[in-house]
Amino acid sequence: MGEDELRLLKMRKMLELQRKLLAREAKALRKEPDYYGVFLEHLTDDGKEMFKKALSQYPQVAKRVAEALGRLYVLGRIRGILDARTVYGIFYEIGYPIRLETRIVYKKKGEVKTISELLKEED
Repeated sequence: MGEDELRLLKMRKMLELQRKLLAREAKALRKEPDYYGVFLEHLTDDGKEMFKKALSQYPQVAKRVAEALGRLYVLGRIRGILDARTVYGIFYEIGYPIRLETRIVYKKKGEVKTISELLKEED
């Protein structure tokens, strides 16, 4: 084996190692964005509250929905912000309605009472 062949073999090996290193660096740079964070950035204040309720009721489903919607935002298929009504509608459409606390109140002469308090007073 001559000196030129040895040098050529070293150069090939160096190029191969350099290619592997560049491929590894490129893979590290192509890190996927935080889809969950992107989704949260596109929520209004009341949308965040509604999503928190969905997260407490359906934790796994809510996370997957948030990541899917965040991915759609990154791809540019969704634009704008999401409010509470839209978040509720999304979960309702996929079969996971968000249960909301509802109260019926009675107002009389500036006094506010719930129906249960009013019924207790009548007894």
